[in-house]
Amino acid sequence: METTHTHINYRDLIPRQKGFVFKFVKKEDHFIHTFSEGDFLTTLGIDSAWIIGKTLFDFLPKEIAKQKNEFYEQAWRGTPVNYEGQVNGYYYIASLNPMVVNGQTVEVNGTAIDITTEKENEIKLRQMEKLSLVGELAAGIAHEIRNPLTSITGFTQMINESIQDPSLKGYLEIMLDELERINNIVSEFMFIAKPTEGFICKEINMGTLISSVLYFMKPQFNLNSVNITLDFDSSITAFCDPNQIKQVLINLLQNAVEATSTNKNIEISLKNESENYFSIKIKDYGSGISEDRQKRLFEPFYTTKEKGTGLGLMVCKRIIENHRGTIDIQTQQGEGTNAIIILPKQLEK
Repeated sequence: METTHTHINYRDLIPRQKGFVFKFVKKEDHFIHTFSEGDFLTTLGIDSAWIIGKTLFDFLPKEIAKQKNEFYEQAWRGTPVNYEGQVNGYYYIASLNPMVVNGQTVEVNGTAIDITTEKENEIKLRQMEKLSLVGELAAGIAHEIRNPLTSITGFTQMINESIQDPSLKGYLEIMLDELERINNIVSEFMFIAKPTEGFICKEINMGTLISSVLYFMKPQFNLNSVNITLDFDSSITAFCDPNQIKQVLINLLQNAVEATSTNKNIEISLKNESENYFSIKIKDYGSGISEDRQKRLFEPFYTTKEKGTGLGLMVCKRIIENHRGTIDIQTQQGEGTNAIIILPKQLEK
């Protein structure tokens, strides 16, 4: 029994803003697209003219084309295929449905639906699940470590104050430094477990706050021969938890110092973005971060440092989000990094 062809309005098959349809046939071992239409193509930045009459290898990177060509092959053998894809930062789910006449595939009809929003929500959900797990771990670890750590630090300080042997004092100083590092890690874990605990909001002059951080970090700048350039609007005041914002700035500045080796300049700006928002930007001219690593910067336990915990930037993000702000890391490998914080001047109650 032969299949008859009927006229189909392909725009009726899919949401106009959310998808596109396409068709292809096989000629001399190549899959040639014969039809392509849909508003989602415009969103993807793809013209139908680039697709019709072309193979996958004519308009897609080789590896992606190779993978999709296998799906096309399965469909041409008569098996319907569903798969997910990504183009220009957009996610979609595609279906390939073979049209079979007398036992032979004569054409394959394809549909692709935009699932970018759903995919982004799925990624956010996974991140929230990770954070929840980290929070549970953090609460247990922090409480178990904090008490003995306090005792060991106290006794080490007592021994350091009473001992006279210079060689032993050197070892004790190293011990105290390492104990302080452990204490900082525990503090990061405790913040993840209870991010809003101890949140104290005050009206603060932001220029004064940043200046106090720079004064605190001055020895580190001098030690690494780093030059700081300031561009401040000193009139900006905002409601925030000054200790938490200081923690964010210290973390970002330490990252900037560690990334800086040749061009040892760090630029810090404080500017009004609008009547209700202001920005703090910290720019270095260091090694930058590769594109693959950029995507994972705010993930828990992901770090590019040899001795890092992978919690610093995640804690920064949580603090800024608690202040109803945003933090963005713009970076290019070999050309430096620009950390951009946008914060409201008033916090909603």
